[in-house]
Amino acid sequence: MFLKKRVFRRSEIKTEQEDVLISKETNIRDDDYKHTGFVLDPHSTLYHLWLCIISVAIAYNVMIIPARFAIVVFDHSYRVIWISLDYVFDLIYLIDLFFQSRTGYLSHGLFVQNHLVLSANYFSSQKFKYLDIPSIFPTDILYFIPKLRFVSIIRCNRFLRIYRLLQFRSLTETRIRFQNAFRMFTLICLVISMIHWNSCAYLLLCRYLGFGTDRWVLPASAQFDTLPMLYTYCFYWSTLLLSTIGDVPLPVKRIEYIFVLFDYMIGVIIFAAIIGSLGSMISDTSQSSQHLREKMDEIKRFMKFRNVERNLEKKVVKWLDYLYTNREVLNEEIILNTYLSTELRKEFAIKVHLNTLQQVALFNDCETGLLIELVTKLKPIFFGPEDYVCRKGDIGKEMYIIKRGQLGVVSDDGKTTFVVLKEGAVFGEISILNIPGSKNANRRTANVKSLGYADLYSLSKDDLWAALDEYPIARTKLIEKGKSILRKDNLLDESIADKRHNEQEQLIPLNERINKLISDETNLRTKITNFLELYVENLRTFKQNLSKVEYYYGARKPSICVIPPPPTPPPPIKQFNIMPKFPHKPTISLLPFDEDRQ
Repeated sequence: MFLKKRVFRRSEIKTEQEDVLISKETNIRDDDYKHTGFVLDPHSTLYHLWLCIISVAIAYNVMIIPARFAIVVFDHSYRVIWISLDYVFDLIYLIDLFFQSRTGYLSHGLFVQNHLVLSANYFSSQKFKYLDIPSIFPTDILYFIPKLRFVSIIRCNRFLRIYRLLQFRSLTETRIRFQNAFRMFTLICLVISMIHWNSCAYLLLCRYLGFGTDRWVLPASAQFDTLPMLYTYCFYWSTLLLSTIGDVPLPVKRIEYIFVLFDYMIGVIIFAAIIGSLGSMISDTSQSSQHLREKMDEIKRFMKFRNVERNLEKKVVKWLDYLYTNREVLNEEIILNTYLSTELRKEFAIKVHLNTLQQVALFNDCETGLLIELVTKLKPIFFGPEDYVCRKGDIGKEMYIIKRGQLGVVSDDGKTTFVVLKEGAVFGEISILNIPGSKNANRRTANVKSLGYADLYSLSKDDLWAALDEYPIARTKLIEKGKSILRKDNLLDESIADKRHNEQEQLIPLNERINKLISDETNLRTKITNFLELYVENLRTFKQNLSKVEYYYGARKPSICVIPPPPTPPPPIKQFNIMPKFPHKPTISLLPFDEDRQ
């Protein structure tokens, strides 16, 4: 019974705590988001730079404090330098408290910029109570004890701030372009740190057991060696042990066995971490290429199954190899449409294509909003050597922007090249305007062929007119510019009557006009149905009211109505009995005369 009460009491307390957290979370105050002082954005360069500075201070404490404690000569020779650096980095630790109390965060999707709210949130956090405050506790006051005079290990509480070093690594990994190289660098630094710590532990154990007491510890002459030589031997011994290579003197005493076994276990964990990290980096690097290779193998097997001729098969293989070497272009549209928001896609497209589109004579004076809409509708398309982008006489459905490669305007037989179109060139923009009076009737006027591998961006006619529907002024200007270009080349027929009507007809694509007619027909049918229902309802109400008035004034008289009997199935027809018998006779009842009954 007592246990049951205790369990229920805990559940009630937990529920109350959850309600308090929910109320705090849902309590939104506008003052929290007002900028009231210095606030550090966790995504800014200044924050990243400060993390780098505090990481240097943490790395100093992590690497130098064990070395000073293990190598006495190293501590005594440079004691003034170490003490000076200690207090310099302690000052950085203190400044870091201020920066953390002014670091903004997101709440309900908004950035909190009130420094009072940020400070209160930080100083009440468990990180401040259990990590940051103990890490700056002045343990140096223990230096006044004679036995602990300048013993560096009493400053090991500075290690608690190591989470800031991990934050710097995570932020740098997201910002840097060469993530795998940075991950390899951090892995090497971690391994070196582990070996360094183990070297210091081995040197302390040798000093505790005595130099030269057995074959496992350092020889007696090692204590008279130079500092670099002593540390090099310890580092070499620790590397052999932690890398599980072995080839070190066998331990003699029990504590030596325990130390070696512990090192072997740590070495196995380090070796597994290295192999796992390298495997994940290699798999991440080769994942996309492996996926593309599998697709290439499937296409090759399909061509072999269908007995494709050798020349076509070589052409397909070359094309697939080109896609493999330029796979960053292959998934461009998928990456942009999957991982980026609409605004980021617009900004990306503006940075990449807006300058090119503004250089086109047809679009150089258009509104910026229209150009932004157009660049977001550009789609990548690829062509191999000798592939025709368009042929003379084809109906123009797209315009093209050359991103990479060269295209040639060739003759009908494809042997003579008249003009070479290079990167940044635009063609096919006139044919997608549907200009009335064009003698080419929106057909291609030249043969364009890819001279090598070419990457292009295409803008379809439907996407252009969908964007122009929102910009009628720009639409009129584009049509006038297209007409002027056609006039220069004598490709515009001025004798077409009612050009304005034709232009307006061309503004709306055929499928949109059909959809509009269907929508109008549906609306009209709905209105007719509603009208008929209302008419019938009003007519029924009018007849009922009229009947009541007639009954009231006696204008209606009872009428004779013959009610037929309920239908019964006829008996089976016999051979000589043709006429069926009706067992019931019709009944006659008197009912009020109703003119509506027929």
